[in-house]
Amino acid sequence: MPEKTPTAEAEMGQAAEVGEAEGLRREKEELLTKLKYLQAEFENYRKRVERDAEIVVKFAHEALLARLLPVLDELDAAVGSLKDDAGKGVRMVRDNLVKAMREAGLQEIPALGRPFDPYTMDAVQQVSEKDSKDGLVKEVLRKGYRLHDRILRPAQVVVVRNQGDANG
Repeated sequence: MPEKTPTAEAEMGQAAEVGEAEGLRREKEELLTKLKYLQAEFENYRKRVERDAEIVVKFAHEALLARLLPVLDELDAAVGSLKDDAGKGVRMVRDNLVKAMREAGLQEIPALGRPFDPYTMDAVQQVSEKDSKDGLVKEVLRKGYRLHDRILRPAQVVVVRNQGDANG
């Protein structure tokens, strides 16, 4: 059996150290890659949680506002029927309610005289009217509302429907 010389042992030791160093370098690169991936994943998660929290805050009043809409409808009807000082008081209450609802993000959907929009309006009746353009909203039976970008309640409208109208 050949005898190991100190030079051969040193070369083998160096080769082992080089191999070990190479293995450690590869392991370091793998760990850095995993770390970068986890950092990116965490950042995406953080942004998603922030976005979800913003949506929750933005629409926190949705259920309450939806329950207040019939009250607003009744106040509108009362204001229309009362012409004396009591009517002024009811109008003030109604205006304060509308102001508070607007501050929470509620917006009335404009409908009267506009083209019918099936995304924001429900057509509950059609009328034929020669002097009006086909597809226009002739009357609003119940106001519609949106909360930010969501439809809270579509407007119920009467739409002009002229058979054979060349304008529509």
